[in-house]
Amino acid sequence: MKTELTALDVLYIVEELQQLVGSRVDRIYQPDGFLIQLHKAQLGKVLLRIEKNIIWLTASKPEVPETIPGLCAILRKRLEGKKLISLQQMNGERIIRIDFATQQETFHVYVELFANGNLILADKEDKIIAAVEERAWKDRAIKRGLPYMLPPSKMNVATLEQENFELHLTDSISKHLATLGFGKTYSHELCRRTGIEPNAKTITTEQQKKLYKEYQKMLSDKIDAQVYPDGEIAPIKLASEGTKYPTFSAAIDSQFATNVGQQKVDRKRQTYLKQREKVENLIALQGKSIKKNEEDALEQQRIGELIYEHYQELKEIMDEINKAKMSLSLQEIKARLKGHPKVKDVNPKTSEIVVEI
Repeated sequence: MKTELTALDVLYIVEELQQLVGSRVDRIYQPDGFLIQLHKAQLGKVLLRIEKNIIWLTASKPEVPETIPGLCAILRKRLEGKKLISLQQMNGERIIRIDFATQQETFHVYVELFANGNLILADKEDKIIAAVEERAWKDRAIKRGLPYMLPPSKMNVATLEQENFELHLTDSISKHLATLGFGKTYSHELCRRTGIEPNAKTITTEQQKKLYKEYQKMLSDKIDAQVYPDGEIAPIKLASEGTKYPTFSAAIDSQFATNVGQQKVDRKRQTYLKQREKVENLIALQGKSIKKNEEDALEQQRIGELIYEHYQELKEIMDEINKAKMSLSLQEIKARLKGHPKVKDVNPKTSEIVVEI
């Protein structure tokens, strides 16, 4: 199951999302990730969904929480009603910048689709207003009030030159291509298209030229989105046959939205099971308490019955003791009753008398 986009995937999805330029923000929600509801005259209502490492147009609105998280409230305040004026991939990275504006103000939203994912809101001067996660590295920091900075520049998968394919291999060809931004899937696809063994650790000049040529063709491939049996979702035709979809977003939506939905169902089920377990434990404790109370009631009932059965005998004993108390202390009475067949103990401190019946 595809759970993240490669740099090349981002190139294709950004191309597909260009249709959103000119749309206005109706509403913003924050379920697990973010859902931006837009409207454009030619398209009607459109739902842009952003999860941890993936972004796409979804056909259905996921369940949204009743409470509004803090960042969602900030995004609503700053972006709702504004027009989406541009959407671009940054330096061939897994980062998309979406610009929203009116005549009076402009905001940039940076969607980072790597590591734990992040969404950063910045003003027109690129000063950070808010972010899902504030973090600091040795070369940059995501923190309110600081200017937004891109990660250190790597290879731009959209603008590679011939010399970038003049590989000085320290590993296999496919692994080396992956470091250029293709990822595992497209590295193997380039090798397949050029007839090169992916695990080979040597490459000829002719093979390098073929790789560059096929790379250029790949960039110009029209979107032919498919979901493959192994769970791979690609915007272009790969070696095997998969299920075709009209757009890359539709292919992602067919798998990822269902997966996220199932995760929510699973979470709800886990919550339900925990609550049920808590209730069952409470019922069990109450059951034990009821059983003990019933046992105590039976014991008290038997005590009452014994007292009733031996009432006359007990009355005579108590009459004798009460008569003796008129002239003797309980300590003296205890001493005199020592060895009595029925009276087993007299406690002078508590005035308790223990009688065996």
